[in-house]
Amino acid sequence: MTKVDETCPLVKDDLRKVYTSKKIKEKMQECSDLLGIPLSNIFPVKNYQEEVDTNNDMDVLILKALDQIVNLTNDALEDQNPSEKSE
Repeated sequence: MTKVDETCPLVKDDLRKVYTSKKIKEKMQECSDLLGIPLSNIFPVKNYQEEVDTNNDMDVLILKALDQIVNLTNDALEDQNPSEKSE
């Protein structure tokens, strides 16, 4: 789920509050319901849009989302090929 800074003023001021924001939680639930995927598979991120420099808080959200996507993909592939589990 992108553009979390536009969803909640609290998060716009401090991106570290993304997981404590009620508005973000509501939007994540809305995405989950609309797409039919578990809430645990919805990852809030802020887009690099007008920023000139990188931002550690934004990077953490993006990298965490990417890490979870890779893990979920790996799990799905292992489920399809249980005999070829990676170590």
